[in-house]
Amino acid sequence: MNKDISIQSINIKGEAELLVADHQSASSAYNKQAITSEAIFLTFTGFSGDIVVDTKHHGGNDKAVCCYNSDRFAYWKNTLGIDMVAGAFGENLTLTGSMALEENVCIGDRYKLGESIVEVSEPRGPCYMIGIKYNFKKFPVLCQQTGYTGFYFRTIKEGWVKPSDTLVFLNAHPKKISVMDVNYTRYHDSTNKAALQRLIQLQELTLEWRQKLEILLHKL
Repeated sequence: MNKDISIQSINIKGEAELLVADHQSASSAYNKQAITSEAIFLTFTGFSGDIVVDTKHHGGNDKAVCCYNSDRFAYWKNTLGIDMVAGAFGENLTLTGSMALEENVCIGDRYKLGESIVEVSEPRGPCYMIGIKYNFKKFPVLCQQTGYTGFYFRTIKEGWVKPSDTLVFLNAHPKKISVMDVNYTRYHDSTNKAALQRLIQLQELTLEWRQKLEILLHKL
């Protein structure tokens, strides 16, 4: 089975702006736009020219590249009546195809992206900014409940990336724990000791997520 992933667009934003909703407002670089340049350099902390405003919760090598599958846009259109385009979830890579679905992407899987190499590090933890963007406070919770969160790559090797590049599958992590598996345990099965322990022992899952899961385990 070909596990390569098609890229619809590479999206960045170089300056912050104020996003305003009825319930809240915040400064953010959420509204990323597709690049028009021939190539862009991927560093260990993200694409050159892209900024992170909330550095406490975002950014760093473990969250170098945020990804979302545009195949999910139809679900949100049908559910919430919201039309979505590339960058709708503030993602750096808007992806397409079944191989980019959360149930088919596993923590620790590696891909070649242009000259760079990236590794799946964690599910995207939907934050309040999604609710502000769409003026719907409960949107992040819906992302958690469905598991349609997207995911992050950490950068293993820096390099130039073209919008026409494909995420070329290199190797699968032997544990084969999908992004959806992690989401399900955290949001729907958080009293399952065996599942929590399995994820806590998964070293390729970010320390931040493993610590959150460890807290859940200690409450049991």
